[in-house]
Amino acid sequence: MAWSWSNAERGGAARRAAVALVAAAASLASGCVQMYLKKDPLPTEPPPAPSALQRTTGSLWRDDVSANYLFADVKARFAGDLLTIVITEDAAGSKAAETSTSTESEVFANLEQFFGFPQALQENNPSIDPQQLLKASTARTFDGEGSTNRKGRLTARMTAVVKAVSPTGNLWVQGDKIVAVNKEDQHIVVQGWVRPEDIDSQNQVLSTRLADARIDYYGVGTLGVKQSPGWGYWLLDVVWPF
Repeated sequence: MAWSWSNAERGGAARRAAVALVAAAASLASGCVQMYLKKDPLPTEPPPAPSALQRTTGSLWRDDVSANYLFADVKARFAGDLLTIVITEDAAGSKAAETSTSTESEVFANLEQFFGFPQALQENNPSIDPQQLLKASTARTFDGEGSTNRKGRLTARMTAVVKAVSPTGNLWVQGDKIVAVNKEDQHIVVQGWVRPEDIDSQNQVLSTRLADARIDYYGVGTLGVKQSPGWGYWLLDVVWPF
């Protein structure tokens, strides 16, 4: 049995395929937009402090509460304490390189006597001169230059939470600050190790004093979408070989 399609059937199949392709593209674009506009859910209530989760023993004294130390500065030292991070990052880098090379060489060779071979060669080939069998010269020159420059500056203040204390007394702090204006979220994320000696009397520490520090500053929202190329441009940039 042979199957044959009429022109109307072919046209209908082509239209259905085109509609399916447009629907798939629209779904993909909608998914990309939703991904760009996705916002982190805000907690309905603040999470309990780590000290509140610990089981009490009935004693009025708590070793892990900074307020119990009346004659000490009120500074972060236990898990759950708050610490203000003063972000003052100002970095700049510059590098330049220059290379210049030049090479010249010259080669000359002759063969006056070798068991009569040069004379026999000249008899059969009068144009060959045994006194100048090989003569060559080369000259090469190369010049290269390159330079790179990068600058960055970030200034902010935020409060982080002490998540853990190392055996040496260093504090692992983490914090995430979100400022939303017209559905545009600005995130500042910071984490790193802090020495208790670097914390001042106002319970503040400079970001330059953090070890294994990571500081992120980015936006999520309509402006973030407009600052990024579309998914079609990204796909073309991935597959384009030139």
